Amino acid sequence: MDREAAVIRAEMSRTRAELDQKLTRLQDKVTDLSPRRLSQRYLPEYFIDQAAGALLTIVGLKMAWSRYRRLRR
Repeated sequence: MDREAAVIRAEMSRTRAELDQKLTRLQDKVTDLSPRRLSQRYLPEYFIDQAAGALLTIVGLKMAWSRYRRLRR
């Protein structure tokens, strides 16, 4: 009887340890998926990159608009 109880206690301890590890991994994943971390990962860090992107967007829009106006005539 004592042996069975010891086996059950050992399984419970192992299961509890596995669940703690899974919980820790999930908490780490949640912090990695926070909006601040995602924005740091995917958005440009430097002002010059943002300015260049804005400039290229404006130039592209101007080119597309002029082409649209030419095709409309």
